[in-house]
Amino acid sequence: MSVSPLPLASLGTVSPLTSLAPYYRNPRLEQVTRVPEGVKRVLDVGCGAGAFGSLVRSEHAAEIWGIELVPEVAGFARERLDRVYAGDALQVMPHLPAGYFDLITFNDVLEHLAWPWDALRETRRLLAPGGKVLASLPNLRLWKPLMRIMLDGDFPHEDSHTFDRTHLRWFTQKSIPRFFSESGFRVLSLEGIEERYSRTLRVLNLVTRNRLNDCRYLQFSILAEPDPNAVGNGPARNSAQ
Repeated sequence: MSVSPLPLASLGTVSPLTSLAPYYRNPRLEQVTRVPEGVKRVLDVGCGAGAFGSLVRSEHAAEIWGIELVPEVAGFARERLDRVYAGDALQVMPHLPAGYFDLITFNDVLEHLAWPWDALRETRRLLAPGGKVLASLPNLRLWKPLMRIMLDGDFPHEDSHTFDRTHLRWFTQKSIPRFFSESGFRVLSLEGIEERYSRTLRVLNLVTRNRLNDCRYLQFSILAEPDPNAVGNGPARNSAQ
């Protein structure tokens, strides 16, 4: 398979940016502030319309590449980033240059992949020495959805957040470091973002001696680097076929 940056001419009539779902236009400011200093070449996997990447480009004077699954959305990103590929990340990434990127980002992406371990393994090949991964993952133990599962016995399929019908994998604060280790990475920082505290949760967290502290976060932000000593034994798509 050969891939090339998506030409705008291939999109036909491009609809206004505001016609896109907010998901594709989210600048992810809380993740922009976590981009390491000194990055010069960044790959944003699941770049949407390029809002996050364009901010990183501006603040760090960095070269930004993007991968976006939806061709129409990729067209908007190409107007803002240096190079954009339209397609499935697991099909595009093997064709990108090895050792080229200082940072590879996955903002709300890995949970949508059937084999996120494969994506992170390929990421190791693409990272330059000293390169890192910045990712965000939804928290399955967010308080209200957790209560819905426990008390109602329900796991609905919705348009966004914890019960997003397009999620294929689920994560908790405890499972995230294991997931990265299975993919050959060491987690450098793991921070809760988008806090959703409630009075009930505060009381129960005190009663359980902070065992529910992680339940207040909608997502977790992860900064990781390749670890030659990591287990790296996570499942692989080829071995499952």
